[in-house]
Amino acid sequence: MRRIILRRIISSLSLLAVCAANLPAMSVRAEDGLKGIETLHGACKKLTVAAKDRTSECKGVLLNTRYDDGRTGYYFVTLDGAIITFSSPGEADPRTAATARAYPVDMIIFKAEGDIRKLAAKGACRATLPSGALSGLSCRADSEVGRFEGEFTAGTKAPGL
Repeated sequence: MRRIILRRIISSLSLLAVCAANLPAMSVRAEDGLKGIETLHGACKKLTVAAKDRTSECKGVLLNTRYDDGRTGYYFVTLDGAIITFSSPGEADPRTAATARAYPVDMIIFKAEGDIRKLAAKGACRATLPSGALSGLSCRADSEVGRFEGEFTAGTKAPGL
């Protein structure tokens, strides 16, 4: 199961890098269980990678993938093309409100300098959905190499990608 998840995420990283570079929206469907990709434009307020502050390098775009098995990923992209993914099994905490959802994070995947790393992690992403659409996201997860954090506030929402 983890091998399938990793393969899906790795195959999506290249697609997401292209999407991040070419910000116009387009429809995407894939045979590997990918149900959809959404792109949000706004401001990256915080990005910490393995306890290193990379906020100044973070692009004003956030990508979200959804798979047919329920897994979801939140992708932060840096100016140099690195991608940091907070990966969740997709089940939102049932105790969260309709306008805010908390998703557990069990994996961090990141690509930097051509290498893709997958790390077991423990944390959560909290999404704010005041009108049913994602308007903000705050993720935090700890791994063997340190803490990963990302905060994003949407300005305008591009059509589904």
